[in-house]
Amino acid sequence: MFYYDDNDLIFTTSWKSLSVNSKFDESLKSLWREKEDEGLFRYKYKEENVIMLPGKYGFLAVLNIDRGTKRRKPNIFASVLEPFNDDLFNFTKVNAGEYLFKFSYASSISSNTDDTLAINTSPLGDFHSLILPKINSKLPQVIDEYSLNIAIQLLLLSASPAIRVGFNSLCAFASVNHLHLHLYYLQYKMYLEYCDIEQFSGPCHKIIDYPSKGFVFVLKSSDLLSNFVKTVYIMINYLQQKNIPHNIFITRALVKDLNVNDINNSRNCVRVFIWARISSGDKRMDKFAPATCELFGHLVFKDKSEFSEVTESSVAKILTDVTESSFLLIENDIKNLYLTI
Repeated sequence: MFYYDDNDLIFTTSWKSLSVNSKFDESLKSLWREKEDEGLFRYKYKEENVIMLPGKYGFLAVLNIDRGTKRRKPNIFASVLEPFNDDLFNFTKVNAGEYLFKFSYASSISSNTDDTLAINTSPLGDFHSLILPKINSKLPQVIDEYSLNIAIQLLLLSASPAIRVGFNSLCAFASVNHLHLHLYYLQYKMYLEYCDIEQFSGPCHKIIDYPSKGFVFVLKSSDLLSNFVKTVYIMINYLQQKNIPHNIFITRALVKDLNVNDINNSRNCVRVFIWARISSGDKRMDKFAPATCELFGHLVFKDKSEFSEVTESSVAKILTDVTESSFLLIENDIKNLYLTI
């Protein structure tokens, strides 16, 4: 069991201190490597080819052929709110060796937590793991305040600016209807960590001048996490109730203020990005699939020819096509949701 409390949460880090590991980083990385040595993955993660695409947005294109040929075949879903089905694959059915550790907030009422971190046996990045909130409750792939809260806490337990957390709803490239979020380390500075955002309505901001049209919330060290989570969840709950597919990406980021001397490397806040999007439909294993990582700018390709032909403009068109119509459809509703906050 990995116990933590507020004193373990790290709000300020830097790209200059990539070699610094927290207790959480050390535990996760050492156990993940052990699982790799034991042969528990479908393939050994390696960056076969990585390109920072020329252009404004710094899209990171990564070739990962194994993820297209060796991962578990995904299920197909018709609704964002599909109930849990025990007959389908879920994370209680995996090899017990795939679990890394259980974790618990130290002052939690129950010490019998079954919040679990597990390896992703088909990794798309360094130390790619799955956050499995209340694993034995067999919750469907519908994020709630509790799971959003622990996801942000785990990100803040890391000393690394490279740690990322992502969530795909059903019909937005989630492949398993059992509540899970993705956690991994992406060792590259990304455009959405530091780009300008525009205040939109109350605490809700808009992503501006970027192909993936969506919204963003900013958590600062002075904010109360529980209040922040409630605020963000207002939008998530709206999307769930409207049956709108959505992707969420959580990353360390930069608030530019007078106390920041090194804006290129300092990371002093958390950004939570939310994209409403068109339904993903059938999930082709070998083709480019714009899920949460891709909307953020981390582009995973499983096909060599697609990878060799990619350009910033070709990706930008795909990301806009996936998000823009849904963004425009809900923009006014989202504005009204946050007017009084």
